[in-house]
Amino acid sequence: MPRWPACYRRPQVDQLFPRFVSGVDPVAVYGSDRRPPHPDRPWLVLNMITSADGATWIDGVSGGLSSPEDRQVFAAIRAVADVILVAAETVRREGYGPPKTAPAAAAGRTARNQAPRPRVAVVSASLDLDFAAPVFHDRPPPLVFTVEAPPADRLARAESVAEVHHTGVDRVDLVESMVRMRQRGAGVVLAEGGPSLNGQLLAAGLLDELCWTVSPLLAGGESARMTAGAPPVLQRLRLERVLAHDHTLFLRYLGH
Repeated sequence: MPRWPACYRRPQVDQLFPRFVSGVDPVAVYGSDRRPPHPDRPWLVLNMITSADGATWIDGVSGGLSSPEDRQVFAAIRAVADVILVAAETVRREGYGPPKTAPAAAAGRTARNQAPRPRVAVVSASLDLDFAAPVFHDRPPPLVFTVEAPPADRLARAESVAEVHHTGVDRVDLVESMVRMRQRGAGVVLAEGGPSLNGQLLAAGLLDELCWTVSPLLAGGESARMTAGAPPVLQRLRLERVLAHDHTLFLRYLGH
């Protein structure tokens, strides 16, 4: 991860739009947003960071694009989620562990009748996962959404450390997966990628909100876009809010 110079370290986060507010608290800002679940599925938030030229990772991981302020906003967005939805490849690359909730966000979760911490849900047709990884040490265990007949040996291992759901024949059915999460009480699901999962969620018409961090870096290279690997879809968005810390932007869009 690059060393961030002193000019990037001023702790204050300001709201630029819809009106200027100096020194906002990201936990309070994101925690006060209204996210009504649908009748049959949760509200779905996509949270991603990219460079100014659209790269979603550097050397295979997103950490090189991040900063202390991005991590602060990242934690504030996580704090509103009941479930964190992520693809297997992202779990492998990013080293996922059990989610944590900062004390500053705990009171808000209690007030919203949420569990103390979000639960992780992993999407994997092949179940090619390290089931000894920290993410599978959580309680309650993570959710795993897979196909009807994944490899039997991997399925047995998954069932020993996770709550496994079969929601598709050849590919995980994300619509049905969202229904299952709603049936288990999830009102807000936060998707954290990768781009292939994001593209499938977009193609399925499931995205309600986009939280996009634009890092003040140019990355070049061949990194995937925020959504990739699915048929082209145009979904109109409405800009709800812009926060900023120095040269980093935190955009919140709502789907129409």
